[in-house]
Amino acid sequence: MATWHQDAEEAWRDSGKRRLSGRIHILGLGNVGTFVAHSLASRPSPPPVTLLMHNPNLYSSWLERKKCLALNTNGLDDIKTGFDVNVLNDNTWHSIPYWNKDGTAENSHESIDEVAEEIDAEDSRAQASPDDERIECLIVAVKAPVTVTAMESVKHRLTPDSTVLFLQNGMGAIDEVNEKVFPDPRYRPHYICGIVSHGLARRGKPFQVAHTGVGTTILGSVPSADAVSPLNERDVDWAPSTKYLLRTLTLTPPLVAVAETPSSLMLYQLEKLAMNSVINPLTAIMDCKNGKLLYNYSFTRIMRLLLMEISSVICALPELQGVPGIESRFSPERLRTMVTQLANKTAENHSSMLQDVLSRKTTEIEYMNGYIIRRGEELGIQCVVNYTIKHLVLAKHLQTKDKESGAIPIDLHPDSDM
Repeated sequence: MATWHQDAEEAWRDSGKRRLSGRIHILGLGNVGTFVAHSLASRPSPPPVTLLMHNPNLYSSWLERKKCLALNTNGLDDIKTGFDVNVLNDNTWHSIPYWNKDGTAENSHESIDEVAEEIDAEDSRAQASPDDERIECLIVAVKAPVTVTAMESVKHRLTPDSTVLFLQNGMGAIDEVNEKVFPDPRYRPHYICGIVSHGLARRGKPFQVAHTGVGTTILGSVPSADAVSPLNERDVDWAPSTKYLLRTLTLTPPLVAVAETPSSLMLYQLEKLAMNSVINPLTAIMDCKNGKLLYNYSFTRIMRLLLMEISSVICALPELQGVPGIESRFSPERLRTMVTQLANKTAENHSSMLQDVLSRKTTEIEYMNGYIIRRGEELGIQCVVNYTIKHLVLAKHLQTKDKESGAIPIDLHPDSDM
C-alpha cells in the first residue's frame, strides 16, 4: 500500500499547485466522523489528521477520554490515538497538537477551566495557539441542519484549491452552503459527496462508536454549478487535493470505499433519500423501531403514497433526463422493495430521526421529505403526503421540546374563539 506521503506527492505532481501537506481535517465527530477518523488512523501509514471541535467543552470530553477514539466490533474496543486537535473558542480556532515540541504526549488531566485558560492564554509558549492554517482536505460529518454554521466557522481556512467531502443524510445541504457561505463560485472549494452504509451506533459516550455491520462508502465528485452538463461523465481535471483525498479514502480498508461517477453517485443518493424519507419520519412519528413498519397495514398504505410522490419527483428531475433506466430504477414498486429490505435488515434499530426527536435535536426532515417537496414545487408536482409527514415530524419535535420546558402554547390572537 502506498504511504500518504506518496499519495500526496502523486496528487501534487505536474499540477503547478502548491505542494500538499497531506493533512485531513474532520468536522463532526458523531458516528460517521469518528468511524472515518478511526479508519484513517488504522492505515499502516496514517495521514496526519486534525479533529475540529466546536467548543472547549467537547475538548474537555476529549481529555477525559484520554485523547482516544474507540471503535467497538464484536464486543472488543480498538483504540486509536495520535490525533491533532483544533478547538473553536470565541470564533477563533486554536491548534492543540497531540505531541509536544519535545516529543512527549500532552497532559491529559486538564480540567475544563484549565482548558479554557490554555486556549485564552496570550503567552506564546502555551500549547494552544491560534490556527488559521489553510485546510486542504475537509471531511464534514455534521448533521445537515447545522452544515452552514459549521462551514462558516472554517470558511476563511478554505480556498478554491481545497476539497470538502460531505458525509451526511439527506440532500440539499450543499445548495445552502453555496447560497449562504460561498455565494461567489470563484471562491468555492471543490466538493465530494459520500454515502456511508456501515452499521454504526453510539455507545453512550463521545468518541466511542460500535461498528454493527460492514457496509460500503460510495464517493463521487460534485460538478461545479457552471459545468456544461452537471453530470458529465468524462474524466474531469480534478484538483490535487481532490485526487489525494479520494485516493486516501479508497485505499483505507475499513471504509470499503469506492469512487463513482457523478451520475452514479446521485442515483445512489436518491435511492438512500427515498428510503430515509419513509423509514425515518414514520418511526419518528410513531416512536417505534424500524422493523415495526413492516407489520402494520396502515404504515404500508402511507408508505405506498409517500413512494408514489417520491418516484414522480425523482423521475422528473431535469438533471436525470437522458440517464437510462430512471423510470424502472425509481418505480414505486422497486423503492418499496428497497424500503422493506432495509427496514427488515435494521429491524431492531432506532432511526436517526427518532433519536433526534427523543434528544430534542433538530431533525433532518427538511433535507429528506423537505427536499422532495421543494423539488416537486419546482416541477409543478404537489407532494401532499410528504408535506403532511414533514409537518407531523416538526410537530412531534415541538411537542417533545414543549414537554421538556413545560411550556403551554396559547393563541392570543384577538380573533381567537378561545
